[in-house]
Amino acid sequence: MTSNLIALAITVIAFAHIQAAQAEVAQGPQESAAQESPSGAKRFDMSERLLDLAIAPSPTGLDESIQEHVAVSWRDLKPALKSLETPFESLPDPLLNAMRTQVRWRTSSSSERSDPDLIKEYKAANGVLSANDVDIEKLMLERRKVIAQNNSIGRGPNLEKLGTTIRLPGYIVPLTIDGGVVTEFLFVSVAGSCVHTPSPPPNQIIHVDYPKGVEFKSIFDAFWIVGELLAERRFSDVTFYDGASNVESIYKLNAHLVEAFTY
Repeated sequence: MTSNLIALAITVIAFAHIQAAQAEVAQGPQESAAQESPSGAKRFDMSERLLDLAIAPSPTGLDESIQEHVAVSWRDLKPALKSLETPFESLPDPLLNAMRTQVRWRTSSSSERSDPDLIKEYKAANGVLSANDVDIEKLMLERRKVIAQNNSIGRGPNLEKLGTTIRLPGYIVPLTIDGGVVTEFLFVSVAGSCVHTPSPPPNQIIHVDYPKGVEFKSIFDAFWIVGELLAERRFSDVTFYDGASNVESIYKLNAHLVEAFTY
């Protein structure tokens, strides 16, 4: 009885998500024919879709040990970054708020700095920091170092996901194709990435070897992919009818399974 209720609940949740996704498409801007697959399938941005449906029974028959390692979304492939307030974390709240005002002032436009309220707030913050002997320039320098570090780390792999088996939805950018069958490709979250749109960050691109091959018709056809995620930085030459580009990826995956995307 309990298992039947759970199955019913999962079905209801899945149906609700499907209805919501269809509503989003219906309410969104009209897409051109180039944004649809030959089958008429809509183009989704998989990076923005939280995969709540990962709890639903998988048609691939993944066992429980693999289900535990399923990535929730493409966002999981991005590493955690340090808070920009890290250099300020030891400050008591009044000084922390004063440093936030410093950041706001230094990152505002000249027109914003003419606002009397902001000027008053900035002067008050300077007074509080000066009275407490806070080295403003030193803290701001440390903050800039954190920003630079985040920019570097933000393009790298999520170390916690390496070595795990993942299941993600996405789109194929073919690298090796023969007779309509792709055996090597880049896997991305947005249809047309690396071809019709700027390349995503390297940690949002997965290089895939799939000797078994998968039938490929369009860059707008979505797929599920299953395999072990590993780190490997490489540059791939992507050629299409409207040009070519050299694309950086920092993940590789030896795919166990590639199949058409379904809810």
